[in-house]
Amino acid sequence: MDRLLFLGVGTIASAVQRALPELPSAGTTRAAPDQRFGTIRPIAAGDLAAIRAASQGAAVIVSFPPDGQRDRVWCELVKGAASIAYVSSTAVYPANAGLVTEASAVSEGDERSERARSRLEAERLWRDAGASVVRLPAFYGPCSGLHLSLARGTFRMPGNGSNTVSRVHEDDAARFVCAALRAAPGSLLLAGDDEPSPVAFVVAFVCALFGLPAPLGSEGEQIPLSLRASRSIDNRATRTAHRIQLAYPTYREGYQAIFRAKGNSPGHY
Repeated sequence: MDRLLFLGVGTIASAVQRALPELPSAGTTRAAPDQRFGTIRPIAAGDLAAIRAASQGAAVIVSFPPDGQRDRVWCELVKGAASIAYVSSTAVYPANAGLVTEASAVSEGDERSERARSRLEAERLWRDAGASVVRLPAFYGPCSGLHLSLARGTFRMPGNGSNTVSRVHEDDAARFVCAALRAAPGSLLLAGDDEPSPVAFVVAFVCALFGLPAPLGSEGEQIPLSLRASRSIDNRATRTAHRIQLAYPTYREGYQAIFRAKGNSPGHY
């Protein structure tokens, strides 16, 4: 890899750019460039000629949500790329999938499956263009995650919080994406930390660490779809095959690092 092109510049793109700061990078934007483009050269999302030119020989990271239009257009523009990583979601698996491996079936036939179908269709388009696919669970970091929604008071415990959820620190998510760029075209990588855990366990840890009150609860239809699922992403095959070493193997190390970065000292749990 000698340069990067980000189709969509958000949290994951920024994390990948931090992981590979020596590589010149460009990224698409549909608005005036903001602080994320301090080290990423902006390209207008409507400038198809510029996107095509920037993609030639580049490592391309696709991280915008599927909209039924851009995937079909942009995957045709980047066929001269050196490698392509498509950033997908573990939401393509059924909500109550339990343990998820590379052999697990994707979602079909329930009320959440429309989002899954959109993602899977986008995956197919990008794989046909030569991409590897990395499926990410919920990711968190200094500027996004449970510690912030708890502090704002917007998080509600889903039922008793017994559903198991996988997550990954954004810096480790970038490690999976970088591995996807090096992988054979068409590869599937499953991302996540080493300890999928019940929501209640993670909430209790974060509240104790940051000195936050326990959240209110929610039941039934009050629970957001993203918090109703119970999936444990098994990252072992992906980590072994692609030699990925996590900086934050569990949510404990991840949130403790965020806490320390705020100028505090970790509490006891």
